[in-house]
Amino acid sequence: MKHLASLVTGAALFATTATSVLAQDITWRFNNNYAPTRPESAHIRNLAENVAEFSGGSFTINVIEGGGMNLQDADALRWMQTGTPEIAFIWPTFIGRDAPDLANLYVYGSVSTAQEHLRALPAVQDALTEGFAQRNIPVVGFMALPIIDASLFCREPVRNLEELRRVRLRVGSREQVETFSALGVAAQIIPQNELYSALQTGVVDCALYAARFARSVSLQEVARHAVYTGFPFPPAPYAIVAHSRSLEALSEDHRQALDRALDVLAEESFQFDDDAAAEVAAREDLTEAGVTWYDDFNAEDQDAIREAAAQTWLTLSEEGGEAAVGYRAQILDLLGD
Repeated sequence: MKHLASLVTGAALFATTATSVLAQDITWRFNNNYAPTRPESAHIRNLAENVAEFSGGSFTINVIEGGGMNLQDADALRWMQTGTPEIAFIWPTFIGRDAPDLANLYVYGSVSTAQEHLRALPAVQDALTEGFAQRNIPVVGFMALPIIDASLFCREPVRNLEELRRVRLRVGSREQVETFSALGVAAQIIPQNELYSALQTGVVDCALYAARFARSVSLQEVARHAVYTGFPFPPAPYAIVAHSRSLEALSEDHRQALDRALDVLAEESFQFDDDAAAEVAAREDLTEAGVTWYDDFNAEDQDAIREAAAQTWLTLSEEGGEAAVGYRAQILDLLGD
C-alpha cells in the first residue's frame, strides 16, 4: 500500500509539475494592418522571432498582417481595451477621433530632417507614453517611422499646387485634410487598404503617399505620374502598446524577453542614415515600372504648404485641449534648441 501511495503521490507531483510548465507557455496576437511588404511589417516579424528566441520558445507572438483581424486603425484605443489583440502598434495620426491630444504631435510640414526629429523625439515619446497611460493602455516600446518623403501619385500629371486644386486628393489623416483644404485642394481620407481601388475607379485622382511604400499597394499600376511635395510625412514614431491585463499577467521571464526584443526593435528602426538613398532607389524602381517623375514642387508652393501646415498644427492643438497645447509647446522648444 505504501508503494501504491508513493506511485499516486509521484504521479500527482508529475502532473502538477507538467501543468505548471505548460501554463508558462503563452501566445499573443499582434494586430498589424499594414501589408506584409511594408518595412514596418518586417520589423514586427523580427520582434516576434526575437520574443520567441529570448523566451526559449515559451512566448509566442502571432503577427496578423494586412488587416487580417478586421480592426480599424481609427478604433485602436477601443480594441486595445478588449484583450483582442494583446499587442499592436499605433501611429498617433490615425486616432484623432478618440485622442485629439495625441493625433497631432507633428503635422505634415512641421519637421523636414532627421536631425530635427531626433531633437524633438524625447518630448514626442513622453507625450505618447503619458497619453496612452491615461487611457489604461501601456506603451511598451517604440518603432520609428522612417524619414519618408511625401509625394503625389496621380492618374494624370499634376506638377504644382494650381494643378492639384483641379483634382481630388487622397490623404491619410485629418491634419493633411485640413492643410490641403486651406490651400483650396479637395482632400479626403481613404484607408490604404482601399487606396488602389479608389484610384483605379476614379474616386480620387491623386494620393499623398511615399515612393518607398508605393509598390506595397501597387500604386505604380493605377497612378503613373508622381511629384515630390517638398516635405516628409510627420515622423511621429509608432507606439507599441499592450493590453494592460495581459501585460500584468506576464511572468517576469516573459516580460524580460518582450522588453529585450523591443530594445532590439528600437535600435534597428531608429536608423535614418540610409533614408535618402532608399528614396532615390524607390524612385528609380518606380520609374522602371512606368511612373513618370516631375520636378519637385517649387519654393513658392512649398512655402504655401508650410504656412498652411503651421496654422493646422496650432488649430488642431487648441482643439485637442490643454494637454495637446502643452505637448506642442514642448516639441517646439526642442525643435528650436
